[in-house]
Amino acid sequence: MGRIAKLDFDRLEQDGYAILHGLVQPEELACFERDIALVGEQLAAQRGIERRSSEAIADVLVAAGPHRTMLFDHVKRLFSLARLSTEIGTALEQAGLFERAGIAVPIVWPTLRADLPGEATYFLPLHQDYATTRCRTAWRMWIPLRGVDQFNGTMEVVPGSHRGGPYPYSRKAPSILSIERSELAERGLTTESFDLPAGDGVIFNPWIVHGSISNRSQRTKWVLLLHVQDLAAFVNPDEPSDPVYPFLELTERGRAASPHGGGPR
Repeated sequence: MGRIAKLDFDRLEQDGYAILHGLVQPEELACFERDIALVGEQLAAQRGIERRSSEAIADVLVAAGPHRTMLFDHVKRLFSLARLSTEIGTALEQAGLFERAGIAVPIVWPTLRADLPGEATYFLPLHQDYATTRCRTAWRMWIPLRGVDQFNGTMEVVPGSHRGGPYPYSRKAPSILSIERSELAERGLTTESFDLPAGDGVIFNPWIVHGSISNRSQRTKWVLLLHVQDLAAFVNPDEPSDPVYPFLELTERGRAASPHGGGPR
């Protein structure tokens, strides 16, 4: 049996997301944990970083200060994650996603999210994936590399919200745009959150409304994110009627209010 036994296309179309169990194997999770532990311990020792938590990599990232983004951009490029991302992309193709979605020229790329204990810097309120979606045909994978729930941090989604919109956005912070829960309630929409073991994944439509649930544990929440888009359906930035055009406007709104051009996603 392949990495993805079956994709529930009916649920994807109706709810905007579907859960995929056992997407990452235990040995692959162990490889990631070894990589993260080793780089954290070695960098902490090289730099004389005082240990303040149970995870060296968390202490290293905090101590990096203004150089944190540069370091984390390289953590994202772990070979173990690049290899895993390629295999998951291939599994999506074999499961029929590209054919069913009409993806003519697939582009697939990974990124990584780390929510450190007690840190809310990169918390994302309810939103759509306007900052990274640039093609009319697009999907996204959210794959926790450690178990997620209300205590360890997770994601919440609004089933069916990808079929609504456009949604008005308000500004929660200088560079943070969000969709108000009251707006969703008026449309009869409610949120659901995920309790998943490490290695399960969620595939979702980037137009679905979703957001973070804070990590209240003493361990970092690591999530592999995979973007799947059709380059042949790339946005026309000169055509306001293009379905992706509003996402370009939202991105510019966020950038204009942020002296740093926005945070990592």
